[in-house]
Amino acid sequence: MPEIEIQQARLDDLADLYFVTLKTGNSGSDATALFRNDQMLGEVFVGPYVTHASETSNLLSQSGKTVGYGLCVLDTELFQSICKKNWWPKLQIKYAELKHTIEDDWLVREIFFPTLSPSEILKDFPSHGHIDLLPEIQGKGWGRKMMAQMEKQLQELGSVGFHLRVSSHNERGLQFYAALGYIELLQVGDEVVVGKRFSK
Repeated sequence: MPEIEIQQARLDDLADLYFVTLKTGNSGSDATALFRNDQMLGEVFVGPYVTHASETSNLLSQSGKTVGYGLCVLDTELFQSICKKNWWPKLQIKYAELKHTIEDDWLVREIFFPTLSPSEILKDFPSHGHIDLLPEIQGKGWGRKMMAQMEKQLQELGSVGFHLRVSSHNERGLQFYAALGYIELLQVGDEVVVGKRFSK
């Protein structure tokens, strides 16, 4: 059997992580050719974490191939502030010629007006993250192991609660989180925010 293990994600892994994002970016299905290039989705949803929260960025490796990731941050407000200063401006310069399309292109809109975690949940659920696994690795228990890894990391750092934003169209994802004890906190547009409190 190929060896599978959870490792810390590093900047050198970004290309592989972006590939996973692309292959799972359509509510869990392949998003290839749905966006302007193959990097943009990863630049929005993966790059900020590996760059600015590497200590809690995890990848799933199968015989040296990246097949998934679990990315999380301890302090959502601090992370959003860091990205506002150090991540989004660079992307906004890179995609400046697309700014006129923000009304029609939700991913471009995310670059110029990033969706923030709802402030009303941050007291009880200050940490956040997300997880993606390639289809061939799903259903084998590795999603649960990755979630357990992130929960352990966050609790060791002192977090009292963890939330994730999920597409309302991603029924498998919502069922997965519910099975792990996550409750639906609220729905904002096409996103459902789920969360779990950590016992002290």
